[in-house]
Amino acid sequence: MTSALKFYAAVMMLSLGVIISSGSIPATAADLAPQSEQEPRAPLFFVHAGAIGSFFETNGSRTGGGLFTASNIAIRPVYTLALELGYFITPNIAIAFSTGVPPIERYKATGFPMAGLYGTNLQGSTRAGLAIGLLQYHFTQFGAIQPYVGAGVGYGLVFANISDGILADFSVDQNFGLALQAGADYMLTENWGVFVDGKKLFYSTDGQGLVVRPGTFVPVRSHLQLDPWLATVGITFKY
Repeated sequence: MTSALKFYAAVMMLSLGVIISSGSIPATAADLAPQSEQEPRAPLFFVHAGAIGSFFETNGSRTGGGLFTASNIAIRPVYTLALELGYFITPNIAIAFSTGVPPIERYKATGFPMAGLYGTNLQGSTRAGLAIGLLQYHFTQFGAIQPYVGAGVGYGLVFANISDGILADFSVDQNFGLALQAGADYMLTENWGVFVDGKKLFYSTDGQGLVVRPGTFVPVRSHLQLDPWLATVGITFKY
């Protein structure tokens, strides 16, 4: 090996030793390319589970029954457990199904002129719940806070009619109604968070029963405008 080759070999070995000792290696073209941050995967499903309160804006109009009159039908607020399942068609648009454990709803007639005679203004009760299908839009540009709005159709399901008031054979019909929704998720992690949700259901139906009179039964039927507000809080899971 010539002196020149020995010199260049020594220089290369010395340079390599400096590089290794400094912990740096010359960057390649791939290393110099900008590295883009990996975006989190958009969820496909979500679950809302929590407590719900139903607040009714009720009114009733009599359609039969002679002297048996009631100026208004009232239902006290009821509380139960709620569940909502959703599927994201796109990162922002989802379809959802909402329901809950059916509570007991007690129908009372305020302004009932014969309440003193019967000792109560309770007409009857039902164990009923709602099944609501919704189309939602989720806003994802606000970080951990993810508001959403929705609209759909609700169906009032009556699982049991309870004649525990004035009316014998008390019953309430099932019907459809329009549902509007607004709420927000607050994500604590990528998958878990908490939520608040409000729904308004425009819902009416008919109720009927028999008034017990000496020696006879008088049929009564009323149109009931219920229009409940539904308020829900709980936990959310997205995957």
